[in-house]
Amino acid sequence: MKTTILTIEGMHCDGCARTIEALVSRFPGVRQAEVSFDERRARVLHDQNTASTTDLTAAIAKGGFTAKATET
Repeated sequence: MKTTILTIEGMHCDGCARTIEALVSRFPGVRQAEVSFDERRARVLHDQNTASTTDLTAAIAKGGFTAKATET
């Protein structure tokens, strides 16, 4: 398991954060996702063999947001 921190652009409210949480949480291999609108960050615990950082950023992009890994 790996924890990835993503910086997210395009959020306008807590509803956006909940949307991103839902998008990422449904992805296979993700155990936990926490998104903070105030911090503009997501913290994702995932199996890196099933859900890569690229997969996570692609899932977030489906919601119209941009994500970039800041630390892993």
